[in-house]
Amino acid sequence: MTQKLLDDGLHAASYTGGLEEDRTFSKSFNRGLSFIFLFTASILGILFASAATQVSPTSQLTITPTFTSTPGFEVSRWAQAPTVYPPSQADNGAQLYWGMCMSCHGDHGQGLTDEWRGTFPAKYRGCWDSGCHGDDFPGNSFAILKSGAPALVGPGKLTRFTTALEMQSFILGNMPLFPGGTLTREEAWSLTSYVLRLNDKQPAGLKLNETNSAAIPIHRRVDVPESGSSGVLLLAGVLILSAIGFTTQARRDLTRLTASIARPGFFHHMHPPTIPAEQTRFRYTLGAGGLAVFLSLILLITGLLEMYYYVPTPGDAAISVQTINTLIPFGSLIRNLHYWSAQFLVLVVALHLLRVILTGAYASPRRFNFLLGLALFVLILLLDFTGYVLRWDEGIRWALVVGTNLLKTIPGIGEGLYRFVIGGTQPGAATVTRFYAWHIFGLTLGVIILVIWHAFRVRRDGGIAVPPPAQRQDKSRITRFELLRREVLAMVIAGVVLLLFCLVVPAPIQQPISSTSALSGDSRAPWFFLWIQQLLKLGDPFTWGVLTPVLVIVVLGLLPYVLPNARQDELGRWFPSGNRLGQILAVLILLTILLLTLWGAVVN
Repeated sequence: MTQKLLDDGLHAASYTGGLEEDRTFSKSFNRGLSFIFLFTASILGILFASAATQVSPTSQLTITPTFTSTPGFEVSRWAQAPTVYPPSQADNGAQLYWGMCMSCHGDHGQGLTDEWRGTFPAKYRGCWDSGCHGDDFPGNSFAILKSGAPALVGPGKLTRFTTALEMQSFILGNMPLFPGGTLTREEAWSLTSYVLRLNDKQPAGLKLNETNSAAIPIHRRVDVPESGSSGVLLLAGVLILSAIGFTTQARRDLTRLTASIARPGFFHHMHPPTIPAEQTRFRYTLGAGGLAVFLSLILLITGLLEMYYYVPTPGDAAISVQTINTLIPFGSLIRNLHYWSAQFLVLVVALHLLRVILTGAYASPRRFNFLLGLALFVLILLLDFTGYVLRWDEGIRWALVVGTNLLKTIPGIGEGLYRFVIGGTQPGAATVTRFYAWHIFGLTLGVIILVIWHAFRVRRDGGIAVPPPAQRQDKSRITRFELLRREVLAMVIAGVVLLLFCLVVPAPIQQPISSTSALSGDSRAPWFFLWIQQLLKLGDPFTWGVLTPVLVIVVLGLLPYVLPNARQDELGRWFPSGNRLGQILAVLILLTILLLTLWGAVVN
């Protein structure tokens, strides 16, 4: 019985032809072993019962079962991997390996050695000859190379792979041997995890996937830092307590100090001595200007930290991002803060521009400063776009291929501008370097200059837009001390919300980009350019992808110069009648962009 079950098991296990046959082998082999144990237990039970009725109570009878074993065959070496609950990814891989891989690669990953083949019945040991797996297999089975199935464990093995992602890609596309490529993606990940565990290279507690496997080396062990969730929550709690203490102390100081006797510090001097109280309320300013500065500071600090690990080359860019995300202590938090601060900065600056238009605050003498703010918004979009491309993973294809190719459609200067931006005739190694330089130096320097210039013009143009003193209904003012207290409190609250958001919603990352020459079916633009992607479906790329967005910026920039402005007595409140046409035009543009963005998010 044992020999028959072994023959049947090897007959199926040696043929790695697809998942269904291998799983049938796994089930039949397991049932066979179970039948042996049940049959043995039944015989022992019958003999034990017979002995109990035929011998005296003082007699002792020892029953020892006898098996006729096959030479070289050890039942324990063919036993199914133990079931673990809940199973880890490597535990699932152990079950798959036993059912589909063990017959060729060995019970310990040693490969198809002579010693391992010696445990096979004689008719299954000629693995080099087609048909040795049995005459009933399709195509008379297949032959294995004389070199045998390679070993998976030990020094000098698996040299064709560098990272876990490379191994998973090979397993997914080539295994099992006949026919290859029949595994699911998750099964390939499970087998990769198990092979790493065989080599004692699997990081504890890490589930391999596209977002971390490029950072996991095959030939050395790495440790994954513990989750920083507790640290983030502790930091958020400290910030909340600090905000409460700061607010309480500031209120006490304000009750006993006046602007005339208080000594302002550096940050106080960045604000005017007093500001109209009515126009400093959150319902009017929305806190957008201060939040934009706060998010910019977070971007600057987190970006500097990421520079220590980011490698701006096509082969290492995505891997370095995954390394930051997976292997660096608090690296995922830093990257999440950097990514989401950039996205929220786009929204906050857009909201700030809209608030200025809907309150008529761009009226003279603030028209030029409005243009500075609009130019700053464009630079922030480009900064976000270049940072998006620097991930260099499969998710940035639209930005890399379609977004840059739009430059070629510009008449006359398109080709030269395209080469200047990406560093060649097509995306490649120079593209990553160029975008890195644009992101770190060119655009960042431009943003810093415009932020300083914009803040200077706010002070020079008289501060926040308000009616002349004689026409104000509320003449109360607040000091720079109170304004700074409000700003610090708003920043602390925003910081806590941002921390908690980053703890729940991770920044996107996919596997490293494999080709820059074609788009995959699910490629989409970054969310802030989804509306342009939808416009491109209407026709000519230059008209809809370049000219239309430029016209939108030009129209917004001309609002203070072409259309009527709000009157001086209308300033400092929402929806003044003086610039009604500007408000309507801005809202129509905004609604169109929002609808196209939502359409792109749903359709693409």
